[in-house]
Amino acid sequence: MILAGNDGHVARTAERPSARVENDLRRRLAAGEWAPGEALPTTAQLAAHYQVGHGTITRVLRTLAAENLVHAVPRWGVFAGPAPG
Repeated sequence: MILAGNDGHVARTAERPSARVENDLRRRLAAGEWAPGEALPTTAQLAAHYQVGHGTITRVLRTLAAENLVHAVPRWGVFAGPAPG
């Protein structure tokens, strides 16, 4: 399990895995766990932390990127906040 900051283990619920992950990442981003421009954990680390598949993490990150909560730089990573410029 990958922990960051004051993050604890996220318990499984009846909620769809993607909704659970999306809600938790929104909460963590809103709380300022990652400063704007700071890299989020890799998709592999997030998948292991949330105990979901890589595809689930990818879908969630795309949703968050469409809302300018994160931005992806191909072959580099996913970063908090909207894309610069």
